[in-house]
Amino acid sequence: MKISDSKRDEIVNKLQQDIDAANSYYEKEIEPNVIERYSIYHAEKSYYRKMFPKLSKRCSIVSTDVQDTIESTMPALMKTFFGSTDVVTIQGADGSDNDDSRAQKMQQLINYQLEKNRFFMTFYQWAKDALITNLGIVKVDWDREYKQQQQQITLDAESYEQFAMQAQKQKWKIINISDNLNVGGFDVTYEAPVLSVNQPRVMNVLASEFRYSPDAVDLESADFIAHRKIVTLDYLRKQQDNGMYDHVDDLSEKATTPVYTTLDKQNNEDIDDQPNTSDSGRRKVELYECYVNINMSDDEDGELVPMIITVSNGVILRMEENTYQRNPFFVLSPRTDPHKIWPESGFVDLIAQLQHSKTAIIRQMIYNMAQGNDSKMAIDLSKLVDINDITENAQFIRVNGAVSEALQPIPTAPLQSWTFNMLEYLDTQKENRTGITKYNQGLDSNSLNKTATGINIITQQANQRLELIARIFAETGMYDMFRFLIKMNQLFINEETVIRLTNGPMQIDPSDLEGDFDLVVNAGMGAGAKQTNLQNLQMLQGIITQLASVGMAGPQQFYNVAKRTIEEIGYKNVDDFVISPDKMQPTQPKQPEASESVRAAITDAPWEVQAQFWQKQGFQVQPEWFTEKVVQDATQIAVDAHSKADAARGGVISGKFPTRQATTASSAGQASQNQPAIPQTAAVQYPQAGGDGIGATTGAGQGNALQGLSGGM
Repeated sequence: MKISDSKRDEIVNKLQQDIDAANSYYEKEIEPNVIERYSIYHAEKSYYRKMFPKLSKRCSIVSTDVQDTIESTMPALMKTFFGSTDVVTIQGADGSDNDDSRAQKMQQLINYQLEKNRFFMTFYQWAKDALITNLGIVKVDWDREYKQQQQQITLDAESYEQFAMQAQKQKWKIINISDNLNVGGFDVTYEAPVLSVNQPRVMNVLASEFRYSPDAVDLESADFIAHRKIVTLDYLRKQQDNGMYDHVDDLSEKATTPVYTTLDKQNNEDIDDQPNTSDSGRRKVELYECYVNINMSDDEDGELVPMIITVSNGVILRMEENTYQRNPFFVLSPRTDPHKIWPESGFVDLIAQLQHSKTAIIRQMIYNMAQGNDSKMAIDLSKLVDINDITENAQFIRVNGAVSEALQPIPTAPLQSWTFNMLEYLDTQKENRTGITKYNQGLDSNSLNKTATGINIITQQANQRLELIARIFAETGMYDMFRFLIKMNQLFINEETVIRLTNGPMQIDPSDLEGDFDLVVNAGMGAGAKQTNLQNLQMLQGIITQLASVGMAGPQQFYNVAKRTIEEIGYKNVDDFVISPDKMQPTQPKQPEASESVRAAITDAPWEVQAQFWQKQGFQVQPEWFTEKVVQDATQIAVDAHSKADAARGGVISGKFPTRQATTASSAGQASQNQPAIPQTAAVQYPQAGGDGIGATTGAGQGNALQGLSGGM
């Protein structure tokens, strides 16, 4: 950005005022509290030597309640944020299927980018800094890296001239040019930078590197926030070669040795604050990357513009408009203050006094026990033969008279019983304040309530504090960071990207990331919530089963329940266990079995074929059983013919065919009872011969046999 020299000086002066104010606030308010909290967390003996000077001469043991509590808190927090369910879920703003699809791709892209950044360890340090210092800080920016890659292109004569001009301007290295007779041009082999990395970068920021305006209430509304770094001139020169910085030579003439803060030296005891000045590349400078709202116009009432300005020792190295529209810093704090970025009271402060008290009591107890185990003796010199027997720890001590008169142990005060009660009281207070108890650590084996329900209730109550901390982390730093990552992806993803998922690659086009998205923080994030969620899912499965019976639920609803259950158990790749309904192959209609097809068609076959079929099925078949079927077929044919002839004459058939009454013969009945029933192949009732002169003769045995067939149908 081109500005006048006077405007540049004005900007430098304004930034220096902001930097001085932020440094003063940091040194007076922030750094002392951070150093003290680190001292309490590490249980530094030098810290307690100042607090308990007399006790420290007798005993140097320190209670580590703060460290133990924080280390016990971290597993539950990490499991909450890196379990199977996303803590922050991206959803489409308008709720359409297309919008939800884009939201799902954005979710998977951000999860992949965080995985590439090894976000597990970054978040671990972020959350731990928040619990110790009351403010954990991460910075998110965009990382673009290029690598030189050899490429080949075929051009005609006219296109080659344009390419040569572009190559010279871009400083591409042309390796080889050969004639191509097919196109009347050239095959050009050249080396040019190719984008190899294009993704966000997430990094932890130490408290000693973070500066902001003292009057800022929150990060988004702050007019000045800066990332303070100590870098070498060699680093700045390399960045200038990459096009990042300018005026590095001017800085090398003005640069002074940076002043390290107390916290800098505590974080790194081996800091070299007096580098070798004979090698200019190793000289170090103090650099401020400022995110500031500043008036860039000559009008003193001009609008404030969000800018990113990097300055060191009064020299502006880089200046550009902030396209992010906000600073890239995100903070976590277990206890929030609506009027301050850095709350004064933190998680450590809840336990610090209890740790101090336990340290004093434990030191007194150890000193008391030491006195009892190594008691002092009072001696009467007139009763001793030689005092050297005592001082030299001789095996035999010579006395004149009774030993009890020469040597007398000095009594010591016994350890008071209420001392242990006091320690128990302090532990109880720590559990009440932090929510970290023996129950949610699985350490209590002497509980008065041995039932599973009772232990579950106690554990859930104890987890409420942890769930609140996790919820605050998710609603503040994590929520804001995800919103920022969405915007950065929309700004900087300008070509198709392929990401790796657990079930295979996914291709993402820049158009897939467009639009507005909503962020939802999932409820029930605590460690104890998983068991409750699993129980609720089992109940929900029963409800969906009942709804499916009346058509109000289908495969998609069953899949949703199964998917959520698998995720709650702890497995991320649901596709390893269940297939989504939209990926299922269409079900082929069931083909009838060959035997069923044969059964359906056998009734249309001649009676000899039917007899052979039933014999193969294991039935004992007699030929006369099929005679009545033959009669039926013949009768039906005759009736149809008579009807057609009568219709042709215009006449009407008078009378009706009476229903045949089968007579029963005892011998035939016994035969039917002794034979197995054959499945039905025809109706039992047939029309008898009537006035058309066609007769049908049926025997009693035949009719009874057919009744036997129908009885087994």
